[in-house]
Amino acid sequence: MIFHSIRWRILAWNFGLLAATASVLLVAFYRHEKQARLQELDLRLRQEMTRGMGALSEVVPGVAGPRNPAPAARPNGKAVPRGDSQEQRATKARQALTEIVDTGVWVQAVDPAGKPLYHSPNAPEDPALIAQALADLDTPVEESPARPQDLMATLPGHRVLLHRPPGRNLVMFGSPTAQLDAALAALARSLALAGFAVVFVGCGIGWVLAGRSLRPIDRIAADAEGIASGDFGRKIDVEDTESELGRLAAVLNDTFGKMNAAREHMAQFTADASHELRTPLTVILSDSQGALRQERTPEEYRATLEVIKQSALRMKSISDALLELAQGDAGHPVNKDACDLADLADESVALLNRVAREHGATLVANLEGAPVVGDAGRLGRVILNLTINAILHNEAGVTVTVSTGLVDGQPELRVADNGRGIAPESLAQIFERFHRADASRSRHTGGAGLGLAIVKQTVEAHGGTIAVASEVGQGTTFTVRLPQV
Repeated sequence: MIFHSIRWRILAWNFGLLAATASVLLVAFYRHEKQARLQELDLRLRQEMTRGMGALSEVVPGVAGPRNPAPAARPNGKAVPRGDSQEQRATKARQALTEIVDTGVWVQAVDPAGKPLYHSPNAPEDPALIAQALADLDTPVEESPARPQDLMATLPGHRVLLHRPPGRNLVMFGSPTAQLDAALAALARSLALAGFAVVFVGCGIGWVLAGRSLRPIDRIAADAEGIASGDFGRKIDVEDTESELGRLAAVLNDTFGKMNAAREHMAQFTADASHELRTPLTVILSDSQGALRQERTPEEYRATLEVIKQSALRMKSISDALLELAQGDAGHPVNKDACDLADLADESVALLNRVAREHGATLVANLEGAPVVGDAGRLGRVILNLTINAILHNEAGVTVTVSTGLVDGQPELRVADNGRGIAPESLAQIFERFHRADASRSRHTGGAGLGLAIVKQTVEAHGGTIAVASEVGQGTTFTVRLPQV
Protein backbone atom coordinates (compact mmCIF):
# COMPACT_ATOMS: atom_id res chain seq x y z
CA MET A 1 0.00 0.00 0.00
CA ILE A 2 0.99 3.60 -0.57
CA PHE A 3 1.21 4.36 3.16
CA HIS A 4 3.88 1.72 3.57
CA SER A 5 6.19 4.38 2.11
CA ILE A 6 8.00 6.41 4.76
CA ARG A 7 7.69 9.50 2.56
CA TRP A 8 3.90 9.18 2.46
CA ARG A 9 3.76 8.58 6.20
CA ILE A 10 5.79 11.73 6.81
CA LEU A 11 3.48 13.62 4.44
CA ALA A 12 0.40 12.26 6.25
CA TRP A 13 1.77 13.33 9.63
CA ASN A 14 2.72 16.72 8.17
CA PHE A 15 -0.79 17.12 6.71
CA GLY A 16 -2.45 16.17 9.98
CA LEU A 17 -0.28 18.52 12.02
CA LEU A 18 -0.74 21.44 9.60
CA ALA A 19 -4.50 20.84 9.32
CA ALA A 20 -4.93 20.67 13.10
CA THR A 21 -2.78 23.74 13.70
CA ALA A 22 -4.43 25.76 10.94
CA SER A 23 -7.91 24.74 12.11
CA VAL A 24 -7.25 25.76 15.70
CA LEU A 25 -5.67 29.09 14.75
CA LEU A 26 -8.26 30.00 12.13
CA VAL A 27 -11.21 29.02 14.33
CA ALA A 28 -9.72 31.04 17.18
CA PHE A 29 -9.23 34.01 14.84
CA TYR A 30 -12.81 33.71 13.52
CA ARG A 31 -14.28 33.56 17.02
CA HIS A 32 -12.19 36.52 18.13
CA GLU A 33 -13.26 38.55 15.09
CA LYS A 34 -16.92 37.59 15.60
CA GLN A 35 -16.74 38.55 19.25
CA ALA A 36 -15.06 41.84 18.42
CA ARG A 37 -17.75 42.77 15.88
CA LEU A 38 -20.52 41.77 18.27
CA GLN A 39 -18.94 43.88 21.01
CA GLU A 40 -18.77 46.79 18.59
CA LEU A 41 -22.47 46.34 17.76
CA ASP A 42 -23.33 45.99 21.47
CA LEU A 43 -21.50 49.22 22.25
CA ARG A 44 -23.45 51.06 19.56
CA LEU A 45 -26.73 49.68 20.94
CA ARG A 46 -25.82 50.84 24.45
CA GLN A 47 -24.95 54.28 23.16
CA GLU A 48 -28.27 54.53 21.29
CA MET A 49 -30.10 53.24 24.36
CA THR A 50 -28.52 55.95 26.51
CA ARG A 51 -29.52 58.59 23.98
CA GLY A 52 -32.94 57.16 23.22
CA MET A 53 -34.47 56.40 26.63
CA GLY A 54 -35.08 60.04 27.46
CA ALA A 55 -36.65 60.69 24.08
CA LEU A 56 -38.80 57.55 24.35
CA SER A 57 -40.08 58.72 27.78
CA GLU A 58 -41.33 61.92 26.19
CA VAL A 59 -43.08 60.07 23.35
CA VAL A 60 -44.56 57.29 25.52
CA PRO A 61 -45.07 58.68 29.03
CA GLY A 62 -44.35 56.22 31.81
CA VAL A 63 -42.41 53.77 29.65
CA ALA A 64 -39.28 54.47 31.67
CA GLY A 65 -41.04 54.16 34.99
CA PRO A 66 -42.71 56.72 37.28
CA ARG A 67 -41.84 60.33 36.49
CA ASN A 68 -39.82 62.41 38.92
CA PRO A 69 -41.84 64.62 41.25
CA ALA A 70 -42.54 68.25 40.28
CA PRO A 71 -39.72 70.68 41.00
CA ALA A 72 -39.75 72.30 44.40
CA ALA A 73 -40.91 75.91 44.77
CA ARG A 74 -38.48 78.72 45.37
CA PRO A 75 -38.55 80.69 48.61
CA ASN A 76 -40.69 83.35 46.95
CA GLY A 77 -43.28 80.65 46.18
CA LYS A 78 -42.72 80.52 42.46
CA ALA A 79 -41.86 77.26 40.67
CA VAL A 80 -38.60 76.82 38.88
CA PRO A 81 -39.13 77.18 35.10
CA ARG A 82 -38.99 73.81 33.32
CA GLY A 83 -37.68 75.20 30.04
CA ASP A 84 -39.33 73.91 26.85
CA SER A 85 -42.97 73.16 26.73
CA GLN A 86 -44.25 69.59 26.59
CA GLU A 87 -44.98 69.88 22.89
CA GLN A 88 -41.48 71.14 22.19
CA ARG A 89 -39.96 68.29 24.19
CA ALA A 90 -42.04 65.75 22.28
CA THR A 91 -40.91 67.19 18.98
CA LYS A 92 -37.26 66.98 20.01
CA ALA A 93 -37.81 63.44 21.28
CA ARG A 94 -39.30 62.29 17.95
CA GLN A 95 -36.41 63.92 16.13
CA ALA A 96 -33.94 62.05 18.39
CA LEU A 97 -35.71 58.76 17.76
CA THR A 98 -35.60 59.43 14.02
CA GLU A 99 -31.86 59.98 14.21
CA ILE A 100 -31.51 56.66 16.03
CA VAL A 101 -33.54 54.89 13.35
CA ASP A 102 -31.33 56.48 10.68
CA THR A 103 -28.33 54.70 12.20
CA GLY A 104 -30.04 51.35 11.51
CA VAL A 105 -31.10 50.72 15.11
CA TRP A 106 -34.74 50.01 15.79
CA VAL A 107 -36.62 50.77 19.01
CA GLN A 108 -39.59 48.99 20.45
CA ALA A 109 -41.37 49.21 23.83
CA VAL A 110 -43.87 46.62 25.07
CA ASP A 111 -45.92 46.10 28.18
CA PRO A 112 -45.77 42.92 30.33
CA ALA A 113 -48.32 41.23 28.10
CA GLY A 114 -46.18 41.83 25.05
CA LYS A 115 -48.45 44.52 23.63
CA PRO A 116 -46.44 47.12 21.72
CA LEU A 117 -46.38 50.55 23.35
CA TYR A 118 -44.09 52.00 20.72
CA HIS A 119 -42.12 50.71 17.79
CA SER A 120 -40.00 52.53 15.27
CA PRO A 121 -40.80 52.17 11.57
CA ASN A 122 -37.92 49.73 11.07
CA ALA A 123 -38.75 47.54 14.09
CA PRO A 124 -39.74 43.93 13.28
CA GLU A 125 -43.40 43.18 13.85
CA ASP A 126 -42.99 39.60 14.96
CA PRO A 127 -44.84 38.45 18.11
CA ALA A 128 -42.54 35.45 18.38
CA LEU A 129 -39.56 37.81 18.61
CA ILE A 130 -41.17 39.71 21.46
CA ALA A 131 -42.11 36.46 23.22
CA GLN A 132 -38.53 35.18 23.00
CA ALA A 133 -37.25 38.51 24.33
CA LEU A 134 -39.57 38.31 27.32
CA ALA A 135 -38.47 34.71 27.95
CA ASP A 136 -34.81 35.81 28.11
CA LEU A 137 -35.42 38.23 31.01
CA ASP A 138 -33.84 37.43 34.36
CA THR A 139 -36.76 39.03 36.28
CA PRO A 140 -40.32 37.85 35.59
CA VAL A 141 -42.43 40.42 33.75
CA GLU A 142 -44.89 40.49 36.63
CA GLU A 143 -42.22 41.90 38.93
CA SER A 144 -40.75 45.36 38.78
CA PRO A 145 -36.93 45.52 39.05
CA ALA A 146 -35.55 47.77 41.75
CA ARG A 147 -33.07 49.27 39.34
CA PRO A 148 -32.68 49.27 35.53
CA GLN A 149 -31.46 46.04 34.00
CA ASP A 150 -29.74 45.45 30.65
CA LEU A 151 -29.40 42.15 28.80
CA MET A 152 -27.74 41.50 25.43
CA ALA A 153 -29.54 38.79 23.43
CA THR A 154 -29.16 37.28 20.00
CA LEU A 155 -32.58 36.73 18.43
CA PRO A 156 -33.23 35.30 14.95
CA GLY A 157 -31.76 37.84 12.52
CA HIS A 158 -31.23 40.53 15.20
CA ARG A 159 -28.89 41.58 17.96
CA VAL A 160 -31.00 43.08 20.76
CA LEU A 161 -30.33 45.07 23.92
CA LEU A 162 -33.14 44.34 26.38
CA HIS A 163 -33.55 47.32 28.73
CA ARG A 164 -35.78 46.84 31.77
CA PRO A 165 -36.41 50.19 33.48
CA PRO A 166 -38.17 50.38 36.87
CA GLY A 167 -41.73 49.40 36.22
CA ARG A 168 -43.19 46.58 34.22
CA ASN A 169 -42.43 47.69 30.68
CA LEU A 170 -39.66 46.43 28.42
CA VAL A 171 -37.69 48.47 25.92
CA MET A 172 -35.71 46.82 23.10
CA PHE A 173 -32.97 48.44 21.04
CA GLY A 174 -31.98 46.18 18.20
CA SER A 175 -30.09 45.99 14.96
CA PRO A 176 -30.47 43.52 12.08
CA THR A 177 -27.55 41.12 11.82
CA ALA A 178 -27.96 40.17 8.16
CA GLN A 179 -25.02 42.34 7.12
CA LEU A 180 -22.93 41.11 10.05
CA ASP A 181 -23.80 37.48 9.28
CA ALA A 182 -22.86 37.99 5.62
CA ALA A 183 -19.55 39.58 6.62
CA LEU A 184 -18.80 36.74 9.04
CA ALA A 185 -19.71 34.14 6.39
CA ALA A 186 -17.37 35.84 3.92
CA LEU A 187 -14.67 35.90 6.59
CA ALA A 188 -15.20 32.18 7.28
CA ARG A 189 -14.88 31.40 3.56
CA SER A 190 -11.73 33.49 3.31
CA LEU A 191 -10.23 31.81 6.36
CA ALA A 192 -11.14 28.34 5.02
CA LEU A 193 -9.47 29.13 1.69
CA ALA A 194 -6.46 30.49 3.51
CA GLY A 195 -6.32 27.34 5.64
CA PHE A 196 -6.47 25.11 2.56
CA ALA A 197 -3.76 27.17 0.92
CA VAL A 198 -1.53 26.96 4.00
CA VAL A 199 -2.03 23.20 4.28
CA PHE A 200 -1.46 22.70 0.53
CA VAL A 201 1.72 24.79 0.51
CA GLY A 202 2.90 23.17 3.75
CA CYS A 203 2.33 19.69 2.34
CA GLY A 204 4.21 20.64 -0.82
CA ILE A 205 7.13 21.90 1.23
CA GLY A 206 6.91 18.77 3.42
CA TRP A 207 6.96 16.55 0.33
CA VAL A 208 10.12 18.26 -0.96
CA LEU A 209 11.83 18.21 2.46
CA ALA A 210 10.87 14.56 3.04
CA GLY A 211 12.35 13.68 -0.33
CA ARG A 212 15.58 15.51 0.48
CA SER A 213 15.71 13.92 3.92
CA LEU A 214 15.09 10.41 2.59
CA ARG A 215 17.50 10.75 -0.34
CA PRO A 216 20.44 9.49 1.78
CA ILE A 217 18.32 6.45 2.75
CA ASP A 218 17.66 5.72 -0.92
CA ARG A 219 21.39 5.99 -1.56
CA ILE A 220 22.15 3.69 1.37
CA ALA A 221 19.56 1.19 0.09
CA ALA A 222 21.09 1.28 -3.41
CA ASP A 223 24.58 0.69 -2.02
CA ALA A 224 23.29 -2.13 0.20
CA GLU A 225 21.57 -3.75 -2.79
CA GLY A 226 24.82 -3.52 -4.73
CA ILE A 227 26.71 -5.21 -1.90
CA ALA A 228 24.03 -7.91 -1.63
CA SER A 229 24.27 -8.56 -5.38
CA GLY A 230 27.96 -9.42 -5.10
CA ASP A 231 29.89 -6.14 -5.09
CA PHE A 232 31.44 -6.93 -1.71
CA GLY A 233 34.11 -4.25 -1.95
CA ARG A 234 31.52 -1.50 -2.24
CA LYS A 235 31.09 1.02 0.59
CA ILE A 236 28.12 3.18 1.53
CA ASP A 237 28.82 6.84 0.80
CA VAL A 238 28.69 8.83 4.06
CA GLU A 239 29.80 12.23 2.77
CA ASP A 240 26.31 13.71 2.32
CA THR A 241 24.66 11.98 5.25
CA GLU A 242 24.38 13.65 8.65
CA SER A 243 23.53 12.84 12.26
CA GLU A 244 21.59 9.57 12.66
CA LEU A 245 21.87 8.63 8.98
CA GLY A 246 25.60 9.15 9.10
CA ARG A 247 25.89 6.85 12.08
CA LEU A 248 23.62 4.32 10.35
CA ALA A 249 25.83 4.39 7.24
CA ALA A 250 28.95 3.95 9.38
CA VAL A 251 27.39 1.01 11.24
CA LEU A 252 26.30 -0.61 7.98
CA ASN A 253 29.75 -0.12 6.48
CA ASP A 254 31.30 -1.74 9.54
CA THR A 255 28.75 -4.59 9.44
CA PHE A 256 29.22 -5.23 5.74
CA GLY A 257 32.98 -5.02 6.20
CA LYS A 258 32.89 -7.66 8.91
CA MET A 259 30.57 -9.83 6.84
CA ASN A 260 32.88 -9.52 3.85
CA ALA A 261 35.87 -10.36 6.02
CA ALA A 262 34.02 -13.36 7.41
CA ARG A 263 33.07 -14.44 3.89
CA GLU A 264 36.67 -14.14 2.72
CA HIS A 265 37.85 -15.92 5.84
CA MET A 266 35.34 -18.72 5.27
CA ALA A 267 36.35 -19.01 1.62
CA GLN A 268 40.02 -19.18 2.62
CA PHE A 269 39.20 -21.60 5.41
CA THR A 270 37.31 -23.86 2.99
CA ALA A 271 40.13 -23.73 0.48
CA ASP A 272 42.75 -24.50 3.14
CA ALA A 273 40.67 -27.32 4.60
CA SER A 274 40.21 -28.79 1.13
CA HIS A 275 43.93 -28.54 0.49
CA GLU A 276 44.84 -30.16 3.81
CA LEU A 277 42.40 -33.02 3.26
CA ARG A 278 43.34 -33.48 -0.38
CA THR A 279 46.96 -34.41 0.44
CA PRO A 280 46.20 -37.48 2.61
CA LEU A 281 43.37 -38.45 0.27
CA THR A 282 45.78 -38.35 -2.66
CA VAL A 283 48.21 -40.55 -0.76
CA ILE A 284 45.45 -43.04 0.14
CA LEU A 285 44.17 -43.22 -3.44
CA SER A 286 47.63 -43.43 -4.96
CA ASP A 287 48.91 -46.17 -2.66
CA SER A 288 45.68 -48.19 -2.77
CA GLN A 289 45.53 -48.04 -6.57
CA GLY A 290 49.20 -49.00 -6.78
CA ALA A 291 48.63 -51.97 -4.49
CA LEU A 292 45.66 -53.11 -6.56
CA ARG A 293 47.43 -52.68 -9.88
CA GLN A 294 49.91 -55.56 -9.36
CA GLU A 295 50.75 -58.30 -6.93
CA ARG A 296 53.16 -57.37 -4.13
CA THR A 297 54.95 -59.04 -1.30
CA PRO A 298 53.39 -59.08 2.17
CA GLU A 299 56.04 -56.62 3.35
CA GLU A 300 55.12 -54.18 0.52
CA TYR A 301 51.40 -54.53 1.30
CA ARG A 302 52.17 -53.87 4.98
CA ALA A 303 54.19 -50.78 4.09
CA THR A 304 51.38 -49.53 1.82
CA LEU A 305 48.77 -50.09 4.53
CA GLU A 306 50.95 -48.24 7.03
CA VAL A 307 51.12 -45.23 4.73
CA ILE A 308 47.33 -45.39 4.21
CA LYS A 309 46.84 -45.62 7.98
CA GLN A 310 49.02 -42.57 8.66
CA SER A 311 47.18 -40.60 5.97
CA ALA A 312 43.82 -41.61 7.46
CA LEU A 313 45.01 -40.61 10.94
CA ARG A 314 46.08 -37.24 9.55
CA MET A 315 42.64 -36.79 7.99
CA LYS A 316 41.03 -37.74 11.31
CA SER A 317 43.23 -35.24 13.15
CA ILE A 318 42.26 -32.46 10.73
CA SER A 319 38.55 -33.35 10.87
CA ASP A 320 38.65 -33.48 14.70
CA ALA A 321 40.29 -30.07 14.79
CA LEU A 322 37.75 -28.63 12.36
CA LEU A 323 34.90 -30.09 14.42
CA GLU A 324 36.29 -28.54 17.61
CA LEU A 325 36.62 -25.16 15.90
CA ALA A 326 33.10 -25.43 14.51
CA GLN A 327 31.71 -26.20 17.96
CA GLY A 328 33.57 -23.21 19.35
CA ASP A 329 32.23 -20.98 16.58
CA ALA A 330 28.71 -22.17 17.40
CA GLY A 331 29.20 -20.83 20.94
CA HIS A 332 28.76 -24.10 22.80
CA PRO A 333 29.09 -23.39 26.54
CA VAL A 334 32.15 -24.73 28.32
CA ASN A 335 31.96 -27.01 31.34
CA LYS A 336 32.32 -25.36 34.75
CA ASP A 337 34.54 -27.82 36.62
CA ALA A 338 36.97 -26.90 39.37
CA CYS A 339 40.51 -27.84 38.34
CA ASP A 340 44.09 -26.65 38.69
CA LEU A 341 46.41 -25.61 35.86
CA ALA A 342 49.34 -27.11 37.77
CA ASP A 343 47.74 -30.58 37.74
CA LEU A 344 46.84 -30.30 34.05
CA ALA A 345 50.36 -29.13 33.17
CA ASP A 346 51.94 -31.95 35.20
CA GLU A 347 49.89 -34.52 33.21
CA SER A 348 50.86 -32.91 29.90
CA VAL A 349 54.58 -32.86 30.77
CA ALA A 350 54.42 -36.53 31.75
CA LEU A 351 52.77 -37.43 28.43
CA LEU A 352 55.30 -35.48 26.36
CA ASN A 353 58.52 -36.55 28.07
CA ARG A 354 59.10 -39.33 25.55
CA VAL A 355 58.39 -37.03 22.60
CA ALA A 356 60.82 -34.48 24.02
CA ARG A 357 63.57 -37.10 24.37
CA GLU A 358 63.03 -38.33 20.80
CA HIS A 359 63.47 -34.78 19.45
CA GLY A 360 66.42 -33.96 21.67
CA ALA A 361 64.47 -31.38 23.70
CA THR A 362 64.60 -30.70 27.43
CA LEU A 363 61.24 -30.33 29.15
CA VAL A 364 61.20 -28.34 32.41
CA ALA A 365 58.19 -27.89 34.71
CA ASN A 366 57.87 -25.04 37.26
CA LEU A 367 54.41 -25.66 38.63
CA GLU A 368 52.59 -23.76 41.38
CA GLY A 369 48.91 -23.96 42.22
CA ALA A 370 46.61 -22.05 39.83
CA PRO A 371 42.98 -23.07 40.50
CA VAL A 372 40.48 -22.33 37.74
CA VAL A 373 36.89 -23.18 36.78
CA GLY A 374 36.43 -24.59 33.30
CA ASP A 375 36.61 -27.60 30.97
CA ALA A 376 39.59 -29.60 32.22
CA GLY A 377 39.84 -31.62 28.99
CA ARG A 378 39.97 -28.57 26.72
CA LEU A 379 42.38 -26.70 29.00
CA GLY A 380 44.62 -29.77 29.04
CA ARG A 381 44.69 -29.75 25.21
CA VAL A 382 45.73 -26.08 25.34
CA ILE A 383 48.80 -27.02 27.39
CA LEU A 384 49.53 -30.03 25.16
CA ASN A 385 49.30 -27.98 21.95
CA LEU A 386 51.52 -25.17 23.20
CA THR A 387 54.11 -27.58 24.60
CA ILE A 388 54.30 -29.95 21.63
CA ASN A 389 54.56 -26.96 19.24
CA ALA A 390 57.57 -25.73 21.21
CA ILE A 391 59.15 -29.22 21.00
CA LEU A 392 58.44 -30.08 17.36
CA HIS A 393 58.99 -26.65 15.78
CA ASN A 394 62.51 -26.10 17.14
CA GLU A 395 65.85 -27.75 16.57
CA ALA A 396 67.32 -30.42 18.89
CA GLY A 397 68.73 -29.04 22.12
CA VAL A 398 65.86 -26.64 22.80
CA THR A 399 64.65 -26.21 26.37
CA VAL A 400 60.90 -25.90 26.88
CA THR A 401 59.70 -24.57 30.23
CA VAL A 402 56.10 -24.99 31.38
CA SER A 403 55.15 -22.73 34.32
CA THR A 404 51.91 -22.22 36.25
CA GLY A 405 50.98 -19.97 39.19
CA LEU A 406 49.07 -16.89 40.30
CA VAL A 407 50.07 -13.47 39.01
CA ASP A 408 48.26 -10.58 40.71
CA GLY A 409 45.76 -13.17 41.95
CA GLN A 410 45.01 -14.37 38.40
CA PRO A 411 45.79 -17.96 37.23
CA GLU A 412 48.54 -17.96 34.61
CA LEU A 413 50.12 -20.58 32.30
CA ARG A 414 53.39 -19.86 30.54
CA VAL A 415 55.11 -22.04 27.92
CA ALA A 416 58.54 -20.70 26.95
CA ASP A 417 61.37 -22.01 24.79
CA ASN A 418 64.81 -20.77 23.80
CA GLY A 419 64.52 -21.90 20.19
CA ARG A 420 64.63 -20.15 16.85
CA GLY A 421 61.75 -17.72 17.55
CA ILE A 422 59.08 -16.35 15.22
CA ALA A 423 59.61 -13.57 12.68
CA PRO A 424 57.81 -10.30 13.63
CA GLU A 425 55.74 -10.30 10.42
CA SER A 426 54.26 -13.70 11.36
CA LEU A 427 53.32 -12.92 14.96
CA ALA A 428 50.06 -11.19 14.01
CA GLN A 429 48.83 -14.23 12.04
CA ILE A 430 49.97 -17.19 14.12
CA PHE A 431 46.51 -17.65 15.68
CA GLU A 432 44.76 -17.68 12.30
CA ARG A 433 43.46 -20.99 10.99
CA PHE A 434 45.78 -22.90 8.63
CA HIS A 435 48.48 -20.29 9.11
CA ARG A 436 52.06 -21.60 9.21
CA ALA A 437 55.00 -19.46 10.20
CA ASP A 438 57.21 -21.97 8.37
CA ALA A 439 55.20 -23.91 5.77
CA SER A 440 57.94 -26.42 4.92
CA ARG A 441 58.62 -27.25 8.55
CA SER A 442 54.92 -27.61 9.30
CA ARG A 443 54.43 -30.03 6.46
CA HIS A 444 57.43 -32.01 7.73
CA THR A 445 55.98 -32.19 11.23
CA GLY A 446 52.51 -32.93 9.92
CA GLY A 447 50.83 -29.80 11.32
CA ALA A 448 47.79 -28.33 9.58
CA GLY A 449 47.99 -24.89 11.18
CA LEU A 450 44.93 -25.37 13.41
CA GLY A 451 46.50 -25.96 16.81
CA LEU A 452 47.02 -22.33 17.83
CA ALA A 453 43.61 -21.36 16.46
CA ILE A 454 42.05 -23.99 18.73
CA VAL A 455 44.17 -22.77 21.66
CA LYS A 456 43.00 -19.15 21.21
CA GLN A 457 39.37 -20.16 20.81
CA THR A 458 39.46 -22.32 23.95
CA VAL A 459 41.13 -19.63 26.06
CA GLU A 460 38.65 -16.96 24.96
CA ALA A 461 35.72 -19.34 25.56
CA HIS A 462 36.91 -19.52 29.18
CA GLY A 463 37.02 -15.71 29.40
CA GLY A 464 40.82 -15.61 29.32
CA THR A 465 43.52 -14.05 27.15
CA ILE A 466 46.56 -15.41 25.33
CA ALA A 467 49.62 -13.41 24.34
CA VAL A 468 52.84 -14.29 22.53
CA ALA A 469 56.27 -12.69 22.69
CA SER A 470 59.09 -13.85 20.46
CA GLU A 471 62.49 -12.79 19.20
CA VAL A 472 64.27 -14.51 16.34
CA GLY A 473 67.15 -16.59 17.64
CA GLN A 474 66.11 -16.06 21.29
CA GLY A 475 62.91 -18.05 21.67
CA THR A 476 59.16 -17.71 22.12
CA THR A 477 56.85 -17.36 25.13
CA PHE A 478 53.10 -18.01 25.18
CA THR A 479 51.23 -16.56 28.19
CA VAL A 480 47.69 -17.63 29.06
CA ARG A 481 45.68 -15.83 31.75
CA LEU A 482 42.31 -17.06 32.99
CA PRO A 483 39.73 -15.43 35.29
CA GLN A 484 40.06 -15.75 39.04
CA VAL A 485 38.05 -18.40 40.76
